[in-house]
Amino acid sequence: MRSDVAIPRDLDLRYPPNTVSSRTAISRRVRLWHDLAEIPAGWGPCVVTIGVFDGVHRGHRHLIDRAVREGRDRGLPTVLVTFDPHPARVLGIDRDTAALSTVERRAELVADLGVDAVCVLRFTRDLASLSAQDFAEQILARTLNARAVVVGANFTFGARGAGDLDALRQFGEQCGFAAYGVGLVAAIDTTACSSTYTRRCVRTGDLSEATRTLGRPHRVDGYLHCGVLTVAANTSLPPPGHYAGTVDTHPAVIEVTDQHTLDLHTTTSADEQFRAVSVTFHDRTGLPAQTSII
Repeated sequence: MRSDVAIPRDLDLRYPPNTVSSRTAISRRVRLWHDLAEIPAGWGPCVVTIGVFDGVHRGHRHLIDRAVREGRDRGLPTVLVTFDPHPARVLGIDRDTAALSTVERRAELVADLGVDAVCVLRFTRDLASLSAQDFAEQILARTLNARAVVVGANFTFGARGAGDLDALRQFGEQCGFAAYGVGLVAAIDTTACSSTYTRRCVRTGDLSEATRTLGRPHRVDGYLHCGVLTVAANTSLPPPGHYAGTVDTHPAVIEVTDQHTLDLHTTTSADEQFRAVSVTFHDRTGLPAQTSII
């Protein structure tokens, strides 16, 4: 393992990278607003769905499909509202919040499902203190001009999670939007298909189950240099060990180290240039094979 790789000072590892070309591709397929202030004046009306949507797993897709259908039935665009960072991190709740996907990756995935715009709400203490009624009036009705809001059946919102689906319906009647709840999708037995469950699968090395709940192999984004991939802090990674997977589209053996870096085993010469890559994990494997990846 290389432990002496110098990271350029201008790389912001708080948010894993997407290449310029991929960001441009996302912007062509879906609007991505990183703040309420970026929403165009006069936007709407629209259909809104709300949640963290980390990983965009099968349960999320079930919810998003319902919102997109509602938008198409009404002839309105669908806006997905997500939160960053994870609310539990800001509120100090003891929960695994390791990121299954970047905001840009979420936008890429939901664009494939027919979402027209993604609005990222920066979750802060101020946002957390907003009452459920103010959230409905100021954000959903006034800023997004929602005509329908589609959420999970267990959705809560507003200060201390005081608002639930019934409250959303009540505020919707006052503000001019309909509210719909969508039942949860089971991962196994009575366990809901959730980001929490998926993180546990990744954390314990059950990659086949993580793949099943996500509907695709788990992917992380980072910067590659000299065979070492640096990922953002709080990225969801499997336990230390060797894994078969891909780097971009190339087969690779990936070593997750105790330091939460990834060593990529290759027969080619080390790439001296920092570059953004995506790594997917398929299965745990034995000793690293001599696999060419770049």
